[in-house]
Amino acid sequence: MLLGACSTAPETHFDCDEHYRFRNAMPCATFKQEHLSASGLDVTFSETPTVTGEHDYWVVTWNGIDVLLPHLRYEDVYLFRGTDGRYNVRLSAGDHFQINLLANQNDRYEDVFAVSTLHDRTIETTAEGIAATRAMFGGAIRYSELMMRAYAATPDHVTCCKDRYDAEMGTVVALIMKRIDGSDGVVAAYAGVGRYNGWMTASRSEGLSAYALNIVPDKDAETILHIAYEMAANAPHHTIPFLVGGGTRPAATAPPDWIETLNRALQEDSDNAWRSYMDAAVKAGLSPKSIQMVEQMLPVPQGK
Repeated sequence: MLLGACSTAPETHFDCDEHYRFRNAMPCATFKQEHLSASGLDVTFSETPTVTGEHDYWVVTWNGIDVLLPHLRYEDVYLFRGTDGRYNVRLSAGDHFQINLLANQNDRYEDVFAVSTLHDRTIETTAEGIAATRAMFGGAIRYSELMMRAYAATPDHVTCCKDRYDAEMGTVVALIMKRIDGSDGVVAAYAGVGRYNGWMTASRSEGLSAYALNIVPDKDAETILHIAYEMAANAPHHTIPFLVGGGTRPAATAPPDWIETLNRALQEDSDNAWRSYMDAAVKAGLSPKSIQMVEQMLPVPQGK
């Protein structure tokens, strides 16, 4: 079975005379029941399966990452330019196969307890929170580092024993981040994405399977390149996500014109390159909205 069984952490329920409480006087056991019982929190890193390329594929090179596209009839290719100038991309082939490419910020938490509100996105840190973060993690910690800790632990690692309070708080914080990130439906997790630093999760829900690849570029610790595959549970493409960044696979097949020109436009990011892509996209029969989104983001409107 490709995904394998969920990896479970060893139980660490120690006999202890006293159990700790949190600042609001909530007993640790109650906190675990209310906040650390979500589906998927017991999933930890397991060995990445070895797969081979069983299907023909094309390649879209996005931020230096070769993203594999199975040979399908792609109808929608939506492009968004982020505030940092990077392009986010969504490719859809019908209702049951899509790939989302998102460049996200790899937040650095000086105070993991700092919060913001809907009205004010400013993060307010406190000296107490900074000191607690330093005690738990040795200093500021990035989102990616928290997630790597989260998938190395389960709620069973939280014993609630009073003498283990300091040792367990980092695990509690990581597990909360794991829940916020969306652990429901996660059935497997893997450390690394091929040769890249990061992590990968596999999820299942209502006849669909999803694979989330999170890559931290070697020269850009402030960014997470997120590649998300979603497909029908019975689709023949479930090995494709495991081939990103490595794996034994045949060479990519020659791309159609719209992919070739898209790769050139993503690399050059020039008016001429994007217009060439639009011409190829129209000929390939991509949706009118796909073309319109490119027109809207061009620095020089078409026809001028």
